[in-house]
Amino acid sequence: MVLAAALVGGTVFQCSRAPDEVDLSKFERSVYSQGGEDGVLEKVFELIEPTSRFAIEFGCADGVTGSNVRHLITNLGWSGLLMDGDTKALEKARKAYEGFPKAKIVEAWVYPGNVETLFEKNGVPRDLDLLVIDIDSNDYYVWQAVHDYRPKVVLIEFNAGFPPPQKAVVDFHPLNYWDGSDYFGASIQSLYELGKRKGYELVHCTQAGINLVFVDGQYYRRFGLRDNSPMRLYRPAGYGMKAGGRSPNGRGHPPWDTFEQQENGMVSRPFDKPLTWEKVEIPKRFVELP
Repeated sequence: MVLAAALVGGTVFQCSRAPDEVDLSKFERSVYSQGGEDGVLEKVFELIEPTSRFAIEFGCADGVTGSNVRHLITNLGWSGLLMDGDTKALEKARKAYEGFPKAKIVEAWVYPGNVETLFEKNGVPRDLDLLVIDIDSNDYYVWQAVHDYRPKVVLIEFNAGFPPPQKAVVDFHPLNYWDGSDYFGASIQSLYELGKRKGYELVHCTQAGINLVFVDGQYYRRFGLRDNSPMRLYRPAGYGMKAGGRSPNGRGHPPWDTFEQQENGMVSRPFDKPLTWEKVEIPKRFVELP
């Protein structure tokens, strides 16, 4: 908060005004992260003093490539819980963190029904500083299910294929997974409204259109944002594109409801077919939630 002096009737009063607006895009810098999140999080935790210095990331994959918590753990001394359901990727993650005892690597599929149980079983402090959600499917529903733990900051992947004010969330199924198409996650508008209901405010959308950063509402004024609406902060997906560019299919993968034409021109692969898990068929559709 900035103090300003005002002269009223010969008396000087100290009054407060909102801080200058913090443009987090200026701080984007990648050490390990995919879209500059390392630098953004450094700035965020300058404005919000961390207490537990504890971060969670799922799915973490190998714990290094595109990681949003490795810089905090390996370079800044944080503790962390990294989870993923990919056995081979977790083997790489365990090796990558062998010299960092504050990092706990757990193989687990995360879904709404078990997310807080996993936190409790693995000693997560209820006042953790950072929660990173990146499971390419039920991300919206997992965040919705987090009640007893209160991260100061939430970083969550969003689906930039749905510009605001479109509301779109993958239809919930406990066996949802990413099939390589643009069928994943939720739109910025849907996550913004979910955050509002949970008492969080949107403060950043990465310039590459990958992740959103939310902060607990009590810290929002520290960022000085006059307008944090999805219409203002939204960035289209630009994976691997020059500034201002856009991947033709949004994320750079085949659209979920169209066909992928193979290079030889002989076979098309339908991406509008259902997801399948053993003998279970899971319809692919986006829904609007209130």
